[in-house]
Amino acid sequence: MQYLLKKTDKLRFKSDFDYVRQNGVKYVGSCLVLVVAPPPDEALRCGVICGKKFNHRAVVRNRARRLLWESFRLLKPAVCAGRLVMIPRKRIIARKQPEVQRELQDLLRQAGLWHDGRHAAIRPTTCSD
Repeated sequence: MQYLLKKTDKLRFKSDFDYVRQNGVKYVGSCLVLVVAPPPDEALRCGVICGKKFNHRAVVRNRARRLLWESFRLLKPAVCAGRLVMIPRKRIIARKQPEVQRELQDLLRQAGLWHDGRHAAIRPTTCSD
């Protein structure tokens, strides 16, 4: 099954990022920081913040963004509704995509947003189990 990222899956406006920053909880991993906020509606939306403070070279920043978006895309069917912001850390530069995906999955488990992989074809709107 092919998983796609749609425009509606992404946080696009500053107000969306501000909402997550004000209402969210941080989960820190070795190569990324995940900020999770409860959803105002029953949808899963995600954003990535990667500025020049991370690295002055655009090529490096773009690779970090791609790693995070690809990891999110592959995990999306098993993630419960919420607002997520992913922030790469400098250690992500030396990581491969499966390592980043594994760490994101671990952080989602810590946040309580990871739904068991048995139900990956059906994305739950809430995670009560």
